[in-house]
Amino acid sequence: AEEGFPAYLPSRLAEFYERGGRADVLSGGEGSVTLIGAVSPQGSDFSEPVTQNTKRFTRVFWALDKALAYARHYPAINWIDSYSEYFNDLDPWFRENLGDEFVEYRNRISALLQEESSLMEIVKLIGSDVLPDDQKLVIETARAIRVGFLQQNAFHAEDTYVPLEKQKLMMKVILHLHEKAKEVVAREIPISKITELGLFDKLTKMKYDIPNNRLEMFADYLKEIDEKLGELLN
Repeated sequence: AEEGFPAYLPSRLAEFYERGGRADVLSGGEGSVTLIGAVSPQGSDFSEPVTQNTKRFTRVFWALDKALAYARHYPAINWIDSYSEYFNDLDPWFRENLGDEFVEYRNRISALLQEESSLMEIVKLIGSDVLPDDQKLVIETARAIRVGFLQQNAFHAEDTYVPLEKQKLMMKVILHLHEKAKEVVAREIPISKITELGLFDKLTKMKYDIPNNRLEMFADYLKEIDEKLGELLN
């Protein structure tokens, strides 16, 4: 036994999870069974046997975060600790149905969140004022990603279900603002001049302000970003 758990724990968990997958049903059609296991280790200790063995047999891990729940950020899934091993399997589908840029946007969004996580360790120790403007920009962009893209209101008519095409355009606008703002910061213009424009705050609300059937409105957001940041550069 391991930490008081029976020695057959891994084999029993394997028997359970192997029931998931595609199946030929009795009616003659084809279906699938998806298994989602909820494991709540004592003290959030992910190293205990049930959690570790569950992760061995599943290819997706959603790490629920108590701090996010207390901050009323839902779904309270930690984007750093969570992962999916199905992304490479789904990559061809995303590229065929949403274009190569969808995968590119996803990777860039993930990289920005990873960078923000590292920067926040510094901020906790010495504050954000000591950071150069290009790193402050990363934190500001990551906030727009967290609040404007990852956070979801299941009771809002436009946010309960968000089509993938809208998700793609939301990522595009956020990344477009980040790249244009980088050009401004590179000209040694203070980031405070950028935040005063209210563009980042506007992006945190675009999921509500742009209806799911009015995706052409994203073009107006891109145009506004170019115009306002262009004025700072001129």
